[in-house]
Formats: sequence, C-alpha cells, structure tokens
Amino acid sequence: MKLRRATALDVPALARLENTQPWCAHWSEKGWKEEIIQPASVIWCAQTEENIVAFCALRMAAGFGEILNVAVHPAYCRQGIASALLQQALSQLRAQGGEQLTLEVNEHNQAAISLYRKLGFCPVGRREKFYNAQDDALIMEMKL
Repeated sequence: MKLRRATALDVPALARLENTQPWCAHWSEKGWKEEIIQPASVIWCAQTEENIVAFCALRMAAGFGEILNVAVHPAYCRQGIASALLQQALSQLRAQGGEQLTLEVNEHNQAAISLYRKLGFCPVGRREKFYNAQDDALIMEMKL
C-alpha cells in the first residue's frame, strides 16, 4: 500500500470511491476538481498496485487544518488505512508548524468517532441536524 498526494488525474477514482461510503460528503467530480486545485487543499490517498482504495481530504492554512472528507473502500476497511492517512496529514501539519486540526463527523458514525478519539481528537461541539436535516455533526479537534 502506497500513500501519496492525489492529483487531478485521480478525480474520477476519488469520486467513485467516495460513492462506496454512506458517511462521505459525496462531492461531484466537478467538486473534486475544484477542491484538488485549491492552494490550501491536500488530498492524501492510499493506493494498491491498481487502485486508490482510500483518501483523506483536508485544508491547511495559517497553522490550522480541517479534515473535510475521508473514505476507505469497504473491502479495505479495518486495516489501519484511514489511520495511516490521518497520521500522514497530522505529520504534514505538524511539519508546517500547525497548531490545531478539526473535523465534523456524523454522530452515528461510531467507527470514525472511535478512530478519531484513538488519534487524540476530542469532541468540542455539535451542529444540530447538520446531515440531511436529521443527524447532528459532532465537532472534534486536536491540538498539536
């Protein structure tokens, strides 16, 4: 498994992968294209010899990072790939003098919440009915 930064050529694969996961933001290919060219945007992906099987999209600016979107293909879940991608993002943010990383996660996505807690994220707030006007978003952050 290789971790690398995604490029514009990866957009179709990222969009297909995202559609395999119900908890994702579900950006359109146009949205992916717009995100990948943003100067503050960083998209890490995990790739087998043939396919991108996971990604972590975030923005980093002025010492602060925000995780925007994370997905792992169902066939590769529970293998530590999301953790490795998040560790890569944390490492990069720390190397750039980062101070804090935040994220939002659906309150019902217990697997993700558990992973974020293991990495050191703490809940700091909630956005009511943020997802589909039904589910709350749990806001989590990590001080670096």
